[in-house]
Amino acid sequence: MLDVMTIGEVLIDFTPSGRTAEGNGQFTCNPGGAPANVAAALSRLGARAGIVSKVGEDHFGSLLHHTLLNSGVDVSALSFTDEANTTLAFVHLGDDGDRSFSFYRKPGADTFLRPKDVPFDRIEKCRVLHFGSLSMTHEPARTATREAVVKAEEAGVLLSFDPNIRFALWESKEEAKQHILWGLKHADILKISEEELSFIAGTTDVEKGSLELQQQFGIALIVVTLAEKGCYYRLADADGYISGFRVKSIDTTGAGDAFLGCLLYKILESGIPLQLLEEQQIIGMLTFANAGGSIVTTRKGALQSMPTTDEIHKVIESNKRDEDKFKPGFHFSPPSHWMNDPNGLVYYEGEYHLFYQYHPFSNKWGPMHWGHAVSPDLIHWEHRPIALFPDEYGAIFSGCCVVDWNNSSGLFEGSHGLVAIFTHADTCPKTKQPRQRQSLAYSSDKGRTWHKYEGNPVLAEEDLIDFRDPKVFWHPQSERWVMVLVAGDHARFYGSKNLIEWTLTGVFGKGEGSHDGVWECPDLFELPVGDSGRSKWVLIISIGDNPSVPEGSRTQYFIGEFDGNTFINDNPADQTLWLDYGRDNYAGVTWSDMPEQDGRRVIIGWMSNWKYANETPTGAWRGSMTLPRVLSLTSRDEGVVLTQIPVREVEQLRKASMSRENVTVMPEAPFTLQINDDLLEIEVDIDIRSGNGVHILLKSSGESETRIGYDAEREWLFIDRSNSGLTDFHPSFACEHGTELAPDNGKIKLHIWIDRNSVEVYANEGLVVLTDQIFPDAPIESVWVSANSGQVVLNSFRVHSLTSVPFPNIAVEQPSRGNDA
Repeated sequence: MLDVMTIGEVLIDFTPSGRTAEGNGQFTCNPGGAPANVAAALSRLGARAGIVSKVGEDHFGSLLHHTLLNSGVDVSALSFTDEANTTLAFVHLGDDGDRSFSFYRKPGADTFLRPKDVPFDRIEKCRVLHFGSLSMTHEPARTATREAVVKAEEAGVLLSFDPNIRFALWESKEEAKQHILWGLKHADILKISEEELSFIAGTTDVEKGSLELQQQFGIALIVVTLAEKGCYYRLADADGYISGFRVKSIDTTGAGDAFLGCLLYKILESGIPLQLLEEQQIIGMLTFANAGGSIVTTRKGALQSMPTTDEIHKVIESNKRDEDKFKPGFHFSPPSHWMNDPNGLVYYEGEYHLFYQYHPFSNKWGPMHWGHAVSPDLIHWEHRPIALFPDEYGAIFSGCCVVDWNNSSGLFEGSHGLVAIFTHADTCPKTKQPRQRQSLAYSSDKGRTWHKYEGNPVLAEEDLIDFRDPKVFWHPQSERWVMVLVAGDHARFYGSKNLIEWTLTGVFGKGEGSHDGVWECPDLFELPVGDSGRSKWVLIISIGDNPSVPEGSRTQYFIGEFDGNTFINDNPADQTLWLDYGRDNYAGVTWSDMPEQDGRRVIIGWMSNWKYANETPTGAWRGSMTLPRVLSLTSRDEGVVLTQIPVREVEQLRKASMSRENVTVMPEAPFTLQINDDLLEIEVDIDIRSGNGVHILLKSSGESETRIGYDAEREWLFIDRSNSGLTDFHPSFACEHGTELAPDNGKIKLHIWIDRNSVEVYANEGLVVLTDQIFPDAPIESVWVSANSGQVVLNSFRVHSLTSVPFPNIAVEQPSRGNDA
């Protein structure tokens, strides 16, 4: 008995193989055809697979029969005919290995498959029957295919279907659609490409389109292939994206067939019915399938290029090593999948809480949840179960948490607890426009379980599309809660006595500061100005990506006053103050309810940029946070400005140190230091009075280097990551960027933190900060300091090796999707 039988076309692919001396195209003859490829993939992996098809009594038919037999495929149901020649297909490859086809099938031998050629008794006894649409383009193969599918279905055989649309082989697109819809009615497993899904479901939204097909046809498992990006899957109660594998593609012919063969193999190996598959099981199966499909793209000749199990496992292990290579050592990152903005930062009963925007089913942005972690010291974090799930009001966008010490909300029965105020995001059923409203959730057990407020949403502005990211604090002077949130091009302020009923008190921002992108993630707080005895209010606003602005998403701040109702800017409206001059610090907000005796205002940001956030080469996880930083205000000639330094708790990571003093550096005599650790802290005090500038080069054992430089003539501090490692995932990533920095008595002080995927530079006691992601080809091996001209003196140069921080998952079951826990 066979495990899998496939039915459908077998053919010869003529694949480009260079040119003759005269410049004419040459082609290599490669046996193929989607059902044949699937059968070959299964056989290569060790499954028992056979094919039902027909070939011509010609050289090509004999070649197909011989190749399939040598590939381990059962060919007892592969028959010959003299009614037509074997089908031929000429493959045309683009620069990226993608292909198009020219078919010679007018008619082809495979279309002459008749019901009498089909071994129905063997089909009824196999475990899976795989079929596609192309065996239904003509009679009699159409009837033979349909009868085989119906017989298999009646016998309880699992049915796998691949639409495999080739419009040139159909009389019309409408005819193709009708026969594909017939196939969908019978399919238990559907493998479909983005383009095919768009044609059938009429939408480019893979989540929406797959859901419609599942609901309409009751398909147990739908997998949408996304080329090099991987795939998206949908089961009855779970869905998600599975990342692809980065390979050098030369020919994508047969990749989808290899993917499906690998998936069917793993499903058969598990022996678990589709409806009982758990999320981690299907993720493992699809990871295996993605790896198998990627291998096929690296070589030509689809049927004969199918991968082995060992090859697939090697690719998976190699990819895992690459992922681990960039996993931060001491910056917070998610346990897996996608993370962006920090949310709900609050200190409560001995714990710092870090919530964050989280997509637990993909490494790209998607339906937002609130991930959750807790820490005793802002450095060592413990991953907690997901706190908030999307619900009938939409996805869970950014927001905040506060401690309702006096139970002003009435949610805690005479005690106190945590209240989360967040944005619900959905689509308005009347206007079909995006809709964002503010809602509450509360926790009585230190954030372990959460309950949505029954009266959600608590604040809505029907005329505002961008209306999100609430930050709330208690304002003792007016004895009420204050909420600041953003609405596209301005901030709005609301007041409340109970966290539930809110009244608009003021607006700020139209025409103020930068409007390069939509305003997001506000924060508002008061800080003392040095030791002056006075204080100022700081309003933080992040701005989204603008395709015409090279910097992408970034964060600005305003200095001024808050009168309980609105913010008043101290500076001219056209003045912009930036929180960070690197490319990767966004959506930063501060912790609420820090202990009064601590006295610090601590901020953390998402260490990425919307310009390329979905494309960074980190694999199954994506996203990390900056170091937590203490914010302070200081007076300068230009006015009151923010300074930032990492929290003191990070110093506990130091495990070994080395230092040099009074080192003179010249162009012909650079200072070099070999490094044995990939997690570093560097403190350097540089006298630049006799030099034109200085470069600090972070060199890997490969060919990459990240350059931190200072141009004394321009008084310009910069980072150059053009040669920092992997940079080709987005054209905006490889660049040099920086900001003005005046020396202090002829000196500059730099405090540099280096992780496996990032560098943070704090200059002159945090007056200027640059934060950048980097993806070096190998760990940092040496640090070089060189002078442009003249000489510079390293008054002191200290390097600390740092301990990696484990981020454990707690042994607590994750709540199910949609749970209000």
